[in-house]
Amino acid sequence: MCAVLDHGCQLAHFADYAAILHKSRAEQRDCDDPSSRVRKNGRQEPSGDSSFLEFTTEQLLEQQEPLRWLLPGMLTQNEPAVIVGPSKSLKTSIAVDLCAALASGEKFLGQFAAARAFRVGLVSSTTDQHALTDLARRWSAASSSRSKRLPNLTWALSSDGSTNLENLRAWIAKHQLEVVVIDPLRLTSTGKSTQAAQLCDLVRCCLENGATPILCCQSRKAIKSDASDIPRELGFARQWLLVRHRQNYLPGSGQHRLQLTLGGYAGQGGEWGVDIDEGSLQDPTGRRWDVTLREPQSIADETAACEAEAHAQRLRAKIRVAIQSVAENDAFKSRIRERSGISGARFEPVWSQMLAAGEVEPNPSCDRKTHVHPTYRLAERGSPPEKKEAVRSNPEAAQRAVPT
Repeated sequence: MCAVLDHGCQLAHFADYAAILHKSRAEQRDCDDPSSRVRKNGRQEPSGDSSFLEFTTEQLLEQQEPLRWLLPGMLTQNEPAVIVGPSKSLKTSIAVDLCAALASGEKFLGQFAAARAFRVGLVSSTTDQHALTDLARRWSAASSSRSKRLPNLTWALSSDGSTNLENLRAWIAKHQLEVVVIDPLRLTSTGKSTQAAQLCDLVRCCLENGATPILCCQSRKAIKSDASDIPRELGFARQWLLVRHRQNYLPGSGQHRLQLTLGGYAGQGGEWGVDIDEGSLQDPTGRRWDVTLREPQSIADETAACEAEAHAQRLRAKIRVAIQSVAENDAFKSRIRERSGISGARFEPVWSQMLAAGEVEPNPSCDRKTHVHPTYRLAERGSPPEKKEAVRSNPEAAQRAVPT
């Protein structure tokens, strides 16, 4: 209206008045329309009373960028990831394998090919230097890569295992790192809320400097196979690898039977058995890094077989207890089955296995004249070796022990 009055309210300028009013109303509509507050990059400018960035559906879809992968179908770029598992579940070994595969453009665990060779940095502790060196050597020996010296992989070892944000930022910039793996993750606080804040600071530091963060974290409890097992303080993770032993490790064997579960917000997911043969120090060629991946069906069959064997072991234990609890001249098969509390359908195959394996045998002292059915006993094992006195390792101490 002010614009109309400025023209002196002359009727001769009626067409001009109409144009001015039309323009004013259009500007007002634009001010009221959230879609008008769009930046040059397509994003909405926050309104004066809101911190939200507002989009139409069309604008949202236009800004969707294609995924960029580290490992196609497995790990994406610019999304924080975690490797989670209980203590002694080979998280560090798997992290080194991942770093080496990404830095060389080779295959992670011998199966998942990297999209290309990336500039990778691994942060760890000086106390783990020997183990890391051994892992890098064994990976290189097992790899067919021409880049066995891994020039794209940079190591940063801290004396106290902690990660200073300023040092981390400078290190990423110096080497123009695209991926940063932090293992083992040591935080300065034991409080969950403070830990969560420190983790978010680490992740933000990496992302702001152009590096995808991958953090190795120890779970406080046994994990199963889904994201619900991830500790709450790792809620920032957008993709994850869960690691656990699917079979108990036999010390000294070097044989690890792991289960690896993959998940992520990009829709990636999967589960594999990972059999790792590290060998032993006594092997002629020393320790090694041999990895075999197994498909889910193979793992399911293995699990079913293990459960069946464990069940049979429990039944055999019940039968052994039953035999020991009845009198020798009363240890008939029917009495043993009754005392064990095992039904006939389950008892018969286990009993046959124990007879065939020599765990149970007919009692030779049973008088077949007075007993229609034989009695049984647990098979006699060889007598334990004769106990010998311990040999002293200190001759002077042994000499002092002799009375004079």
